[in-house]
Amino acid sequence: MSDGLVGFVMLSIGEFARLAGVSVRMLRHYDQLGLLRPHRVDPHTGYRSYSATQLDRANRLVALKDLGFGLEQVAELLEADASGERVVDLLRQRRDELRTQIATDRGRLAHVEARLSTVTKEHAMSTTLQFTETSLPALRLVQRSVHVTDMAAIEAEMGMMFGAVGHALEAAGATRNGPGVAHYTVESGPDGDGLRAAAAEQVDAPVDGLEQVELTAVDRALATTYDAGDLSGIAAAWQALVTEVEHRGLTPSGTCREVYHSTPYEPGGTRWVVELQQPVG
Repeated sequence: MSDGLVGFVMLSIGEFARLAGVSVRMLRHYDQLGLLRPHRVDPHTGYRSYSATQLDRANRLVALKDLGFGLEQVAELLEADASGERVVDLLRQRRDELRTQIATDRGRLAHVEARLSTVTKEHAMSTTLQFTETSLPALRLVQRSVHVTDMAAIEAEMGMMFGAVGHALEAAGATRNGPGVAHYTVESGPDGDGLRAAAAEQVDAPVDGLEQVELTAVDRALATTYDAGDLSGIAAAWQALVTEVEHRGLTPSGTCREVYHSTPYEPGGTRWVVELQQPVG
């Protein structure tokens, strides 16, 4: 959706939370503290809207917070416009500290590594990815889905759901018609503060215990292919894709898709080759 300003794509708070990898609750908290204001607040409904250009500030805010800085210190660093190099240096210092506490801080170290990956890859990703305007076919799917409010939990949720779908297909003796698909839809709410995430396989017939859905065909979408040995950079790839949507003067619209052409879990598979597809208005 757009606020009518040329050159800006307005994202709902739910869409922005998914791309930034934070919860809607935290975005509201950052708004209250003045750390990350919405680009626009509808004076009649109170709906918050964000621009894709604000993703850079969101990445730095979360990275600094993960370093252990208090929110007042984060605010000072953001207002001082800390350089990307400085943020990366701080992340590396924190990484070294965490490694000395590996026995008790393993989980937090992994989270900082993931955020470091996003920060260091965000600019490189936008120059290495190729973007293509295309149409998307209708897909008949069987799936598991879940309502997500904590965007950091999506990867774990998707892994469990794809596992459950695979077991159900195997038990039913069902045959896949194409690669696995993940899709994401912002659910209705005053601020779009929910995300329906689904892990699906392309199967024509119903399968016991799984939802049967059809994704309708899309006339116009912007797509790119993520090709890597792991999924640590896929969030940065999504950010680059939506930023490219804005750069082209387009508007994100509808259910976005991930099509898994290759994964390390398949026989002979060694890499993740995932097509990211963002429908546009």
